[in-house]
Amino acid sequence: MCGLVGVFDRERNAARFSDDLQRASDALVHRGPDDQGSFFEDAVGLGFRRLSILDLTTAGHQPIQSADGAWTIVFNGEIYNFIELRRELLAAGRAIHGESDTAVLVEALAHWGLSAFDRCNGMWAVLAWHQPTRTLHACRDPWGIKPLLVSPFRGGWAFASEIGALTALGCDRGELDRRIISHFLVHGELDIGETTVFTGVRRLKPGHIYSYRAEGASAPRPYGDGTRHIEIPRHDGSAMADREYVDAFRAAYVESVTRRMRSDVPVGTCLSGGLDSTSIACIAARAQSAERTRPCRYAFSALLPEFDETPYIKAVIDQTGAEWFHTVCDDRHIVDRIDGFIAASGEPVHSLSAFAGYLVMELAASTGVKVLLNGQGADELLAGYSSTSQPYLRTLAATEGLVAALKAAQSEATGQFATVKTAARVGGGLLMAALPTRQQQSIYQRRAVGQDVPLLDKSYHFDLAATPEAHSFLGPNLIDQQTRAPLPLYLRIEDTNSSAFSLESRLPFLDPAVVALARSAPPNLLRRHGLNKYLLRESLRGLVPEVVRTRKDKMGFPIPSERWWRGPLADRIRPLLTPERLQRRGLYDVPKLMPWVQAFWAGERLTPWLGRVFMVELWAAHHIDRAH
Repeated sequence: MCGLVGVFDRERNAARFSDDLQRASDALVHRGPDDQGSFFEDAVGLGFRRLSILDLTTAGHQPIQSADGAWTIVFNGEIYNFIELRRELLAAGRAIHGESDTAVLVEALAHWGLSAFDRCNGMWAVLAWHQPTRTLHACRDPWGIKPLLVSPFRGGWAFASEIGALTALGCDRGELDRRIISHFLVHGELDIGETTVFTGVRRLKPGHIYSYRAEGASAPRPYGDGTRHIEIPRHDGSAMADREYVDAFRAAYVESVTRRMRSDVPVGTCLSGGLDSTSIACIAARAQSAERTRPCRYAFSALLPEFDETPYIKAVIDQTGAEWFHTVCDDRHIVDRIDGFIAASGEPVHSLSAFAGYLVMELAASTGVKVLLNGQGADELLAGYSSTSQPYLRTLAATEGLVAALKAAQSEATGQFATVKTAARVGGGLLMAALPTRQQQSIYQRRAVGQDVPLLDKSYHFDLAATPEAHSFLGPNLIDQQTRAPLPLYLRIEDTNSSAFSLESRLPFLDPAVVALARSAPPNLLRRHGLNKYLLRESLRGLVPEVVRTRKDKMGFPIPSERWWRGPLADRIRPLLTPERLQRRGLYDVPKLMPWVQAFWAGERLTPWLGRVFMVELWAAHHIDRAH
């Protein structure tokens, strides 16, 4: 986890912004407290804050220049296959100064040009200045794990890891984008495409290279994500094919976890008691010592009074022998830490559930651990959400017929989350599966515009929404979850929570081989017998405690949002919900909104959209109102 900032001055005198760049760099000190550096040449100015993870010597200092002087880069992230790339570059006669992955990356650019990114397995945000062509290239990893934002600046462009750094630089972040916020209040979705909640700030697309010259900016160009190089086992529907596929996934996942233990500083894991974090902790504990890997001896948890996870967590600790640190996500912590949590979030957060992750990061940092492994991406890749039940059934109906879908529906209705609501969802899924695609699309569009949230902007923006195909079939549904919503939002929160405490979070599920195998898996390897993430469960036989591998009740963090808003957070939120303040925000139909607010204070249940109003107003009070 590091922080970067940069400017491209079309008048080719970037050095005149050195003081501005330093202020922006200072705004990122929490991302990189170990070192800082800057570089100015011609049109470009680069600033960097370093969190030292690989090569703790001064050889890891950034910005870093290639041996031939052609490339200068600042780089936030990790290249997990840097050891293999280093060997290849040395064999080709390249000189590499230092032992960091950054030193490898800059020489990879010098050797292969921009195609070097096709060879990288990792997470990154990079600003790369190519002196011979006077071009600044900006690039994010294929999954968007590391942030990189752009804003207009003095006729050119400015780049940074966070909106706060752009503001410190002197950029105009623009107005609150009411279209984006309205979509969020209705649907709970943010971080869609290049949008941010400010009209003057854009997010660079994952998996694309942007190029900037004095003449202007070129259209972003996609590059390979590494998945096309992965060998996918053939699957003919037989039990033997199932086994071969599970074995391939297991091998890829174990390799991914092991590679993400490459570090010169202590490594730990987040541990919630669920399948994803348990699998990482158990595989990390068994990993054979390899070059530049660090043993993973620490596990960190935020316990929730409303839901006791300790039997599952202790089963993992007993098996791995990890040293367990835990805190409690309770009323005292929400009161004491909520302001810091909101301050760390440059854009709104979807719910208070993200607060538990913030506490875990704070706890890990207090022990001196700098690198944490976490399970983001598993649900979106492997059909973890209960909402995938409907598209799963529709996919079966389309590919194997209604009889197969009916048999699967019986398992879904009585399986993992056997409730009346689940049964109704499954029944609805079967009914929808029987309808022609055009009729399904019409139903989804009517549902989308029919959300009764009291907003001034009542139009519906279909460019922000999922396609009808994403509603209808499992494959497109999972791709939509990974690339549009909700994973980009969750990755942004993971980044801000960890960087607030100068930590680096690494995500083994977002590895090219793991992603490729998950995306190519047959639907009935993702859900089966009423179980979600069936492929992962089968691959973990013998690796994790059975009590966790077979558990059916894990549904995320059951944060008591309603009680918190009405209780310990009431003093924070009540003053923000007056008609006068809400009117000034310019988002709401206030006369229609206030009865909902008053009903909540009187004891009515909190609707999801009203909870999102609370989150927006709490965030805006810090990030907008205080700035005026």
